[in-house]
Amino acid sequence: MTAQRLVKAISSGPTALKILKEGAVGEVHSVFERAFNVLVEGELVGIARGDVPKGPFNIIIDSKPNFSMKSLVHKGSEVSVAGDSLMIGEELTISLKEAEVWQSGRGVTKALDVESVRRNLSLVRELAGGREDGLGQLVPHVEIIVSGAPFSDHQLNSVSQAALPHITVLASAVKLRDLGLVKQSAKNLVGLGPGLSPSADDMLAGLMVGLLWTVHSFRGDVVRVDEINRTIVNHVVEDTTLLSQQLLKHAARGDVNEVMVGLLRAILAGDAENVKNATEKVLTIGETSGVDTLVGVLLGSFIGVDFLTFGH
Repeated sequence: MTAQRLVKAISSGPTALKILKEGAVGEVHSVFERAFNVLVEGELVGIARGDVPKGPFNIIIDSKPNFSMKSLVHKGSEVSVAGDSLMIGEELTISLKEAEVWQSGRGVTKALDVESVRRNLSLVRELAGGREDGLGQLVPHVEIIVSGAPFSDHQLNSVSQAALPHITVLASAVKLRDLGLVKQSAKNLVGLGPGLSPSADDMLAGLMVGLLWTVHSFRGDVVRVDEINRTIVNHVVEDTTLLSQQLLKHAARGDVNEVMVGLLRAILAGDAENVKNATEKVLTIGETSGVDTLVGVLLGSFIGVDFLTFGH
């Protein structure tokens, strides 16, 4: 390892570039094998290898696939921005000059008909069934939850058991646009589960983005959805981890990483093979983050389809 390594950023989310403005300073917040996070003026930016999904506040650098961030970057190192360069202590300089800006969008331009979307959602549910960790045990029951019908929870794990009553209330509140109940049920869920992004937080992010992408893609009442999503995010972000705060804020606007974008596009505009491939990729994210977010996407998308079908 040299004293100073220079690498190029090959892509960046728009939020990352806004945070890393000229003169910004901060520190390395956390370091993992494939990525590290920098904390700049209260905001996190992820710096990652090419095998990490692009996202709204991620920067992907040009590095070897098996390169270990832990071998180069250390927690607490000073971070600063000068011109087009992001400097990580004396260890690393990242050139931002040629980074391509990656945007997730908020929907697809040409969606399938509503019944085809329902079939794709049902296929995702079938493909993701059988997961035992996090909120994965709720996958087979998402349509029952959306309908409000009761079902036995005695075989669910502790996280799913704790979350289920509040998820059921939240789904009903979103359908009825009862913003007071949306607020309360979301507050009861946030922070539930272990990790940098707890299971219930990932589910909330998935619900918001699934609802928004579905309604936006069918040119539905996006104003209504934005109101619901703002109600959720404005009342939960102070009660969870810094990473979850940013994930939730972005999900409320429809901004998620490219793997989740792939799933949303497959559901709304793809065929069975697209759905299968996208679902498999989502389920590889984190310990349980992928399936937890997927539960939310299913809930939000089914509710969104109900909005379109029944005009609630």
